[in-house]
Amino acid sequence: MKENKVIIITIIFNLIVAILKFVSGIVFSFSSLIADSIQSFVDFITDITSLIANKIGKRRSNKTYPFGYGQIYYIANLFTGLLLLLIGIFILYQFFFFQGKFIPNFDLFIILFIILALKAIVVILLQYYGEKFKSELMIEAYKESKTDLISTFVVLLIMIFTFFEDYLPSYINIDKIGSLGIAIYVFYVSIKMIISNMKGILTNDNEENNEMRNEIYNELQKMNILKIKKIKIIKMATYYSVFLQIIVDENLIIKKYLAIEKKIKCRLKTINKAIRFIDIEPVEN
Repeated sequence: MKENKVIIITIIFNLIVAILKFVSGIVFSFSSLIADSIQSFVDFITDITSLIANKIGKRRSNKTYPFGYGQIYYIANLFTGLLLLLIGIFILYQFFFFQGKFIPNFDLFIILFIILALKAIVVILLQYYGEKFKSELMIEAYKESKTDLISTFVVLLIMIFTFFEDYLPSYINIDKIGSLGIAIYVFYVSIKMIISNMKGILTNDNEENNEMRNEIYNELQKMNILKIKKIKIIKMATYYSVFLQIIVDENLIIKKYLAIEKKIKCRLKTINKAIRFIDIEPVEN
């Protein structure tokens, strides 16, 4: 199964989960589930933006963008962070103004278990194929889906606790407290995402790559194939682009050079899974 196909399947599952949560939250007047459904819709939107970003980010470098399109990952994550911030505001608004009174029942238990099962399938798919394809996109989507799975489990616990509200003071509303907790968590995640991705867009990470540069240089020296003139490493979101200048003999035939280039790329991607793109420029001595 190809990477994009897996992501499309998980997108469909996430949409089903979000709709189930939202409709169930409205029908049963369950404020915490409504709040959690909004977060699931964000998870769905994030999958779509990540899919688009992944397609753009895989484009090779050119004259206009000599270091590739990796910044798109920062922009996509920044968009998600801003969206989460707005969602946090909406959930907080709901906390203060939602008037429904939640009454727990067995039907909602069944629905929540179905939602948990669907979300567990998404998490398993993303984890398995993310590791198989060494895909940063799928690994990040796995982390988000895992968080959503945990969030849904928390909503289930909140529902269980509501059975004991009769033994608590009348001013304590467990559903409302759960909704507020989700809002605080969403605010925390959104602010963290906004700050980290703004730093990624505005700062240059080249000075932090000396260790990787030395690792690459030593590995190429071991291969003893060609002389290295220059190594440049650019950090783009969760991966790295490597640009090499290698000194070639003018008598080297194209077929042999292409074989050497392929060997170098395979070797570097093997030693460091964070290396996604490798551009090799042949230069004369």
